Amino acid sequence: MKKQITLLCFVLFLSFTINANAQNVNVNPGAGTYPTLKAAFDAINAGTHTGAVTVDIVLSTVETATASLNASGTGAASYTSVVVSVTSPVTVEGTLPAAAIIKLNAADNVTIDGRVAGSGRNLTVRNNSNVTLSGVIQLANVITTGPVDTNGCQRNIIRNCEISCGARMDSTVSNGITTLGIGCGGVALGSAGRNNSFNQILENRIVRVKIGIFFSNGVQFNLSQSNVISGNIVGPDVFGPDQIGRAGIINFGENNTVISCNTVQCVGGTLATNIDPAAAQDRTGITVGTQTWSSTSTTASFGQNYTINGNIIKNIIEEKTFSAVGIACATLPTIAGSATKNTISNNVIYNVRANGTFGDQAVGIGQIAGRGDRIVYNSIYMFGSNDANVPVADRTTQYTAGIKILSLASDTALTIKNNSIYLDVTSFTTTILNYCIVMPSAAYIWASGGCNNNDYYFPAANIQMRTGGLGTSQPLGTSLLTLANWQAVPFVPTQDGASIQADPLYSLPVTTYLLMPMLGSPLLMAGTPIPGITQDIIGSCSSTDIRSVFNPTIGAYEFDSTTLPVEMSSFASNVNGRDVTLNWTTATELNNAGFDIERKTTEGSWSKVGNVAGNGTVNTPQSYSFTDRGLLTGKYNYRLKQIDFNGNFEYFNLTNEIGIGIPTKYDLSQNYPNPFNPSTSINYDLPVDGKVSLKIFDMMGREVTTLVNEVQTAGYYSINYNASSLSSGVYFYTISANNFVSTKKMMLVK
Repeated sequence: MKKQITLLCFVLFLSFTINANAQNVNVNPGAGTYPTLKAAFDAINAGTHTGAVTVDIVLSTVETATASLNASGTGAASYTSVVVSVTSPVTVEGTLPAAAIIKLNAADNVTIDGRVAGSGRNLTVRNNSNVTLSGVIQLANVITTGPVDTNGCQRNIIRNCEISCGARMDSTVSNGITTLGIGCGGVALGSAGRNNSFNQILENRIVRVKIGIFFSNGVQFNLSQSNVISGNIVGPDVFGPDQIGRAGIINFGENNTVISCNTVQCVGGTLATNIDPAAAQDRTGITVGTQTWSSTSTTASFGQNYTINGNIIKNIIEEKTFSAVGIACATLPTIAGSATKNTISNNVIYNVRANGTFGDQAVGIGQIAGRGDRIVYNSIYMFGSNDANVPVADRTTQYTAGIKILSLASDTALTIKNNSIYLDVTSFTTTILNYCIVMPSAAYIWASGGCNNNDYYFPAANIQMRTGGLGTSQPLGTSLLTLANWQAVPFVPTQDGASIQADPLYSLPVTTYLLMPMLGSPLLMAGTPIPGITQDIIGSCSSTDIRSVFNPTIGAYEFDSTTLPVEMSSFASNVNGRDVTLNWTTATELNNAGFDIERKTTEGSWSKVGNVAGNGTVNTPQSYSFTDRGLLTGKYNYRLKQIDFNGNFEYFNLTNEIGIGIPTKYDLSQNYPNPFNPSTSINYDLPVDGKVSLKIFDMMGREVTTLVNEVQTAGYYSINYNASSLSSGVYFYTISANNFVSTKKMMLVK
């Protein structure tokens, strides 16, 4: 027994020693190998590797401290760029309380890329800490006193990573805990920074954090410039442990930032999954210039020229007493009297609900403090009861608004046009009214802006719905039931003369949240051209689907009867023996239920051989694969039948013909299935022509049947054997071909 214990201890010690000394990260130039990413970054900081540095993570690492990369020229560090990449799926993780796993400490020209061969998210970065202000990836600048920044974190790219933290967002353990997926700001995680510019956050998937992406700048001078947040998926598909606790994307104190083509989903949660009682926890999809929302006011920060375009925001739910907002825009001009000129366009906002008490509410798109902002071509669909799942004493006291403006009366250039707003919201208190659009007062002056060509729709049976409202308190001072009532508001000049009030006839399959108008929708050709907005939500993310120059469609999607539901970017094949693997990639998908894989021989007809589920509606590339196994020698053609949720379909043909050649050696495969009842398949390979015999024998060696007894040409063969006439038991099958003989056992179970 002592020997066994000693041996076990030695094995454990050896295993620990090997792991501790594992060389998981390769760095060039300089041919360095390191056990962790931190050790690799430390070597770069020390000047061991200079110039254009590559960091290849070949095996997963466990970080016991933050992997912090300093700016080139700080100490001995001297590099022109750093590229962190992977060649296979790996994980960089640790349990780092109140810290990030990876920190770019004023570092510039750094790329962290989770793609392999240009696709996929193969780098997982995870902080398992449950402590507040823990994070995953941090970009930080170094600030001295006064208005001068010694260094900002600039020209960095974080892309195609899987990012998460340890604290569940549906657990009492996480109450009050703030965790960040990707944070960009000051030295401390979550603090305000300056001059962090030209960074790109691309195509990451972020779950199980309080805030997905957080960019902050807390002052008026040296604002960050021209950052891009695009193609990310923030939030899981369903509420639960991985949901986003507070906000998908928060960004303030910047100029010329682009937030585009992201999917933000499952933020906050129902009463059952959103159990965080901490104060001021408004649940938001995308917010710029603010972190919170109130029905009467909200905080605004300096910044201008934000572009929030082509995003899908869905399932933003708050059933405590706080706010739920799809998009909030609250920026101040950096120069007094100048324009902020933010553009919120081509976004889909679906299922935003809040059980708000005074000061909190549900809003699809909210704007405050800006000058010359544009809210155009958005599709908003808000529905359901705000307080069906909450105790009577805690039920909502606030209204819901599709679009709400809390802006300055002197903002004479606000544009609200071509938006499709569909609300069907209720609450137990039937005297609470809900609105498609809310403005602060009838004294709002539009001048060079305007509000027009919108669709304000709600079902007539919903007695709690109104077209518009005026005021900043609850209840609003003025409620207007119909579009005609709203059009009569004495705005200067008058507004919404070309707006409509009609069912938009969306395509609304349960799983896709597709707010695309169908043929016959009143949204078609009902919009007005907006300068500079030449594409719809699909075109914004894939450079296709151009807006009509003269009569565009209202809402995020430009209707085109010839537009295909899926844009295919590649379709290729690979042959391995008698197996064919098909790989295809889509650039965008609309309402995509999935793909039937069809095959035919050169002289045959098409037949379905498999199906792969689609991804509904997405604006980012998606990769698919299917393997057709056990083919016989011959030539084959393949095509994909793409089917949408409405049953419509289109075909994509593989351009090349597939040839399955002859095998290089004799082989007899194990029958499948085995055991079987009553049918099974037997495959065998013939490298040359010859006489072939394939027979079945029982346990006594007696011949049961002959399946093959003829001359066959070289190739792959498959025989289906039906043993319904036999009794349960063990049988043998033997092949004889030239000098090759092989026997295998099979079992019939009835």
